[in-house]
Amino acid sequence: MNCPHHIQWVVPVAYGQHQCTLCYDLVVKKDVTPKFEDLPAEFQKRWDAHEASWKPPAAPKPAP
Repeated sequence: MNCPHHIQWVVPVAYGQHQCTLCYDLVVKKDVTPKFEDLPAEFQKRWDAHEASWKPPAAPKPAP
């Protein structure tokens, strides 16, 4: 099935990612419909804030 990842089906999940609740794929801005640029500024800010909320873990210290 080729899922359109409609924005109504996309929810924020762990690690600053977004997931489609219809097909369970992780999605990015370019995957959603309607186009991300056409969505309200408030929605775009929430999406960007969620993506920015995840910070990768620090690199482990080298072994002595």
